[in-house]
Amino acid sequence: MRQQISTAALWRSLRRVLAMVLLLALIGLATGVAIVVQAGRSDLAPAEAAIVMLGGSGSEARLDRARQWYVEGRVARILLAGSDTAAGRAALLARNVKDEIISELPGSDPRAQLAAASELLAAEQLHSVVLIAEPVETLRWLKIARDHGLTLHSLPTTAQPDLRLEAVGLEIGRYLRYIVLDR
Repeated sequence: MRQQISTAALWRSLRRVLAMVLLLALIGLATGVAIVVQAGRSDLAPAEAAIVMLGGSGSEARLDRARQWYVEGRVARILLAGSDTAAGRAALLARNVKDEIISELPGSDPRAQLAAASELLAAEQLHSVVLIAEPVETLRWLKIARDHGLTLHSLPTTAQPDLRLEAVGLEIGRYLRYIVLDR
């Protein structure tokens, strides 16, 4: 004998599924708003060190910002993280930044590099650190840094002045993936 599903039970299940979809959509929207707000926020106070996240099209702009802060005396150390830190070092040296203040963080995974930054900064007793990163990625990098014991200020820098909806959508996925899976 086949059991019948009542209409009321079917509607109850459908409401639960819709509530879950709505909740997930609200979480995504809230994360997107947080990403956009953080992308527009700059902490302009001087710091002892800067961590420059390299990779992507805005790397040159981020290196220029790090150099500018070094020349202005706002940072005394520059730590390079992300992809191709050797090229970043060469670019800074070409811009007359002293070699001894530049450190390349070891490893190819930026999360491992932020962990290495935490150790290096603790060894050198540097506490005030600014993160120079792509604006849309800043919220995620700050979260990863906090998870590794780093308290960073943000200085989002890019070659492109506006945030694209597509980039924000991709970053929502990356941020939530880090929160749920990679922590």
